Amino acid sequence: MDQSRVQTLTRTICTIALCVVLTAPAWAQRTDRPHRSGLWAELGAGPGRVRIACSGCTDVVVASAPSSYLRIGGTVSDRVLIGVEVFASLDRAFGFSRGDTTTTAETATATVVILWFPSRRGFFFKGGVGLAGGQFTVPGTAGVDTSNGGGIGLTYGFGWDFAISRKLAFTTNLAAYVTAVGDVVLPGRRIDDMIATMYQGSIGFTVR
Repeated sequence: MDQSRVQTLTRTICTIALCVVLTAPAWAQRTDRPHRSGLWAELGAGPGRVRIACSGCTDVVVASAPSSYLRIGGTVSDRVLIGVEVFASLDRAFGFSRGDTTTTAETATATVVILWFPSRRGFFFKGGVGLAGGQFTVPGTAGVDTSNGGGIGLTYGFGWDFAISRKLAFTTNLAAYVTAVGDVVLPGRRIDDMIATMYQGSIGFTVR
């Protein structure tokens, strides 16, 4: 993978993390107010870096790709929220080996997530489990070959809600998504027990 692309992605994720750390104390000085309440929805996107390993693989593949997510949920208590999160990542220049950029890789998870706010501030932790899927498309002489895999998806991370108004919030997230998509059969190659881990820094908007 292009070294400059990796460096740019790393800087972007670090910038988002730095913004969370530096701006959180200032926002925390604001008067206490309820975080998300009742029904809420959140939509966001950001850069991601995926690390793919498999049974019998000698190398670990690392690539970058844009990602996005959608969360919809409700309130369990003043500090606990529950929802459904759909996360997706798409890399049109993916490769299972060094120098190969011919594969289009799509991974997605649909998980039940719990958001825990330790206080009435905007900081929260997130964790969830659900289903995961992956689709890999390789161009061939007779068109394209597509392979699909499915399995278990896990996610965990943290973020901060910055209130814009009583109904809107600006949200930053740092999260990991683990997708165990099982066996993937590609032309001339079989990938056993594939596990992809995506690290994402994102910015989103929440309606509450």
